[in-house]
Amino acid sequence: MKNADYLEAFKDYLIEEEKSIGTIEGYTSDVKDFLLFVGKDINDINRTDLNAYKEHLRQRKLKTLTINRKLVGVKQIIDFVNERFGLSISARVRQEKVQKQYSLKDEELLTENDYERLIKAAVINADVRAKALFETMYYSGMRISEALQLRIDHVINNQKIIEDIKGKGSKYRTIYVSEKLLESLKEYLEVRTQPFSSTTKVLFVGERGPITRQTAHTLIKKYAAAAGIPETKAHVHNLRHLFGLRLASKGVPIQDIAKFMGHTSIEVTKIYLEKPQSHYANLIDQL
Repeated sequence: MKNADYLEAFKDYLIEEEKSIGTIEGYTSDVKDFLLFVGKDINDINRTDLNAYKEHLRQRKLKTLTINRKLVGVKQIIDFVNERFGLSISARVRQEKVQKQYSLKDEELLTENDYERLIKAAVINADVRAKALFETMYYSGMRISEALQLRIDHVINNQKIIEDIKGKGSKYRTIYVSEKLLESLKEYLEVRTQPFSSTTKVLFVGERGPITRQTAHTLIKKYAAAAGIPETKAHVHNLRHLFGLRLASKGVPIQDIAKFMGHTSIEVTKIYLEKPQSHYANLIDQL
């Protein structure tokens, strides 16, 4: 078999395991990058190749977390082909060591003012769908993959507790919807007249059917630019971060924040209780 065949089989395996679209695309892209770099049959890969690839990633000035993410994809396919096709690749993938630090970067975070300007830009453009999508993440902390699973019946039935949406790892989690968010979604539902709107139960649709995560990313970049918000902040996931930070600022207990965010570990939730990096930079200047 050729590398392309192994990669296709690996992709099919990830789909069978019900991995998210983002995970599948990320792993396959990282594996392609690795195979292109080594330029040899995957069965001939050795430790020297892995070390050379790791050094190649360092020279590209990638962040340690990015390097480790790419190495995870490589490890996944090596484990897969060894088990599925009986290969004997013995090279071990060693990730870079990094000390865990819980802090968010100011230049990458949306502020309340940024959010208000973002919504205003969507309103000026009469884009009720974009406004509803942004408010969905701002008021509920949903991941974009979760927000795009919302259905018309969730809104019509005034569901404030939703339990049939898959979260991270394709696991169902409970999502809580506020009255204010329901009002926003109903406003969008009134103008939801795009093609395909009568043939799909999904709430957020476009001319070709249910919108994708890429469409959501394009929307936030479009209105962030219109509102004068730096591109580094123009990511839909930052609306989810803003939700978590708002809960923390109101003194909500960490276990409750974890529940709202859909975290299985409170260790992940701690990031919202930490000060941003600028706080520590300013503090050290005062010593």
